[in-house]
Amino acid sequence: MASVQEVLSVLEQAGFERLPRPLTVVGTEFDFEAAASGTHTSHDLVLVATDQVPRQRLRRLVAGLARSLDLAASRRPVSLVLIGGVAASDRMELERYARVLPIASTTPDIAEIEKAVAVLLPLNLPDTELVNGSDPVDEVMEALGPLNTTREHIALIRAAADGPDAVREALRRYANEGASWTDEVEDDDE
Repeated sequence: MASVQEVLSVLEQAGFERLPRPLTVVGTEFDFEAAASGTHTSHDLVLVATDQVPRQRLRRLVAGLARSLDLAASRRPVSLVLIGGVAASDRMELERYARVLPIASTTPDIAEIEKAVAVLLPLNLPDTELVNGSDPVDEVMEALGPLNTTREHIALIRAAADGPDAVREALRRYANEGASWTDEVEDDDE
């Protein structure tokens, strides 16, 4: 039962609200090991079950809950966190009524739980300062260092601001200069 509490803790940290046991929908009681409801960005109804619940009973509970939610005209998606794994045939039957989020271990750690319920958790976006960073041209110049920054490097870096075609043209000019070629077309008539 400790792993059920850990799943609930992870969900609560993500803004879910623990629901009383047994779960009651349209006057019918459903005795899942635990349930939680999304409160802010998620509207999921999350059920938690372990491998201690006989699979036939679990299938009946989930199917009955789905029918009750239909009667109540609920639009709330249902997710079922299964601790201890699930056989493929049982999973297929359960997926008719709920999104199944299996956790193979019977004693999962927090990382395993977070991985299994990741679709229910809010995304952690990186800090905007890290995303925006500094000017890429400045970063390239810094990486090259003052001793390695040549006229050609500066021309290529400036061309990068105008896109890949400008870089290709700057590289073509650089290669032509190195080979002593010119862009002028020779006239064969002479």
